[in-house]
Amino acid sequence: MDHMALVLDPAIRDWVLIPIVVIMFLVGILRNNVMKMMRKSVSPERTQVQHNNQLLRARRLRANSVYIPATAFASRKHYFLAKESGVLMQKMEAPNPMSMMQDPNQMMNMMQGNFAMMVPQMVMMGIVNYFFSGFVLGKIPFPLTPSFKGMLQRGINLSTLDTAYVTSMSWYFLVTFGMRGLYSIVLGANNDTDDTKLMQQQMGMGGGQPGQPPDMGKLFSAEAENLQLIEHQSMVNGAEERLLKAAASAKRLKQD
Repeated sequence: MDHMALVLDPAIRDWVLIPIVVIMFLVGILRNNVMKMMRKSVSPERTQVQHNNQLLRARRLRANSVYIPATAFASRKHYFLAKESGVLMQKMEAPNPMSMMQDPNQMMNMMQGNFAMMVPQMVMMGIVNYFFSGFVLGKIPFPLTPSFKGMLQRGINLSTLDTAYVTSMSWYFLVTFGMRGLYSIVLGANNDTDDTKLMQQQMGMGGGQPGQPPDMGKLFSAEAENLQLIEHQSMVNGAEERLLKAAASAKRLKQD
C-alpha cells in the first residue's frame, strides 16, 4: 500500500513545533532554579575533609614523583605507607548503607528531588497532550523501517502514514532527550536538568547511596597499592643528554 503524501501547513511550525521547544526550554530553566533553591548546603565533616586531602596528596605524589629528589620521595612514601603509622594504612570502618534510611534529612532531600523531577514532566506531558495532540510536525529526510512508527508517531494511528513523519507527542520526547546540550551551554555543565543524572543520584548508581560518604578504607587501600608500585625516577637523570639532543635538533632545523 502506498504511503500518504502530506503537505504540512507552515502555521504548524509557528504554533506547534516552536512553542513546544520554547516551553520545554523555559520549564527546564525553571526546574534548574527550583532545584538550586531546594538544595540544602551540608557542611562536610572535618574527618572527611582530612581524609580527602590525604588521598589527594598521595595521588599528587604519584603523579609528580619525578620532580622531587629521591630522599624526599622516600620520606613521603614512608609517611603514607609505613606499616603501623602510615596514613594510607589506617583501618577504617565501612559506612553503614542503612544510615541514610534512618536520617530524616536525607529522606526529605530524596523526596524533594523526586518531586522536582517528576512534576515538571507530568505538567509538560499534560500540556502537550492537551494543546498540541494530533499534529504532524515534520518529516525526517531519510527512510525508516515500520518498526520506528511507534516511536515517531505517538498520538496518531494511521497505517498508511509514512514512518518518516513525526507527530507532536514524539517531538516532545525527542526534544526532552535533545535539550541536554543546549542546557549545558546556557546553564553550564553542572545543571539540574538531566533526568538521567537525577535518577542515578536518587537510585545511588555510580557511587553508593545518595548522601552516604565513600568507603575511605577501600580508597586508601587502593591508593596504597598504586603508590607501592611507583619507583622513583628523577627528571634530573639524563638531563644533559636531553638538552644536547634538543640543541642538536634545533640546529638541524635552522640549517634546513
